[in-house]
Parts: sequence; C-alpha cells; structure tokens
Amino acid sequence: MQRVLIAIALAAAGVFAYLQWFAEPAAPDYSIATIEQRPIPKAEFFALWRETALSFCPQAQKTFGLSPAACEDYVRDKHARCVAETGARAPALLSGKAESRRYARPYLDCVLPGYFCKGVEVRDFLEAARHCRG
Repeated sequence: MQRVLIAIALAAAGVFAYLQWFAEPAAPDYSIATIEQRPIPKAEFFALWRETALSFCPQAQKTFGLSPAACEDYVRDKHARCVAETGARAPALLSGKAESRRYARPYLDCVLPGYFCKGVEVRDFLEAARHCRG
C-alpha cells in the first residue's frame, strides 16, 4: 500500500513539473471588442478575422452562390495569401479599433468570395453582366 502511495505521489509530482516547465501555455483568448484594453498579436488578429469570415459561410448559397463547404474551403485556401497581402505592413501587435479596421477591411475583401455565377467568381457589375446572364 505504501508503494502505491509513493508511486502516486511521484506521478503527481512529475505531472506538476511537466505542466509547470515544459507544457505549452494555454493560448490567451483575444477579442476584437477588447483590442484597446488587450492588444492582439498580428497572427491572432488575422485568425480572429478568419473566424469572422467563416461565420458568413452558413449563408453562402444566398450570399455568394456557393455551398457552405465550398465557402469554408475558399476562405481557408485564401487566408495565408490575404494575410501576407494585407498584413505585410501591420504592426506585430494591433492595439486600436481604427487600426483594426485599417487591416480587417482589406483582409475581408480579399478572403471572402465574390458572387459565383455559373462557376465563375464575379466581383463587379461588368463581370456579373458577362457571366450571369441567361
């Protein structure tokens, strides 16, 4: 019985030591709403906006002419490129609502699909007139 208690105590000490010194810390929960009180690292900032973009996908059939799954694939496929394009000049830590809008709007314009007509993405009226007729 004494050996079992010693083994449990040693195991508990080992788990404690691992969690204290070697385990990855839990990722902090960032929020765009609290960006001024708690600035957000650039990678986390764009990850939050990717989740916002993905939240449009359940209505993708009406909004974009795509299935929700195709919308999710589209957003995930474009995320890295859109971050590289729109976030190239972003600071390492974003800390204000105006700054957030400055980088979020072009990111969303890039990562969200345009409307799809007959399998072709259209982004303006002329493209729509060309591809969506009949």
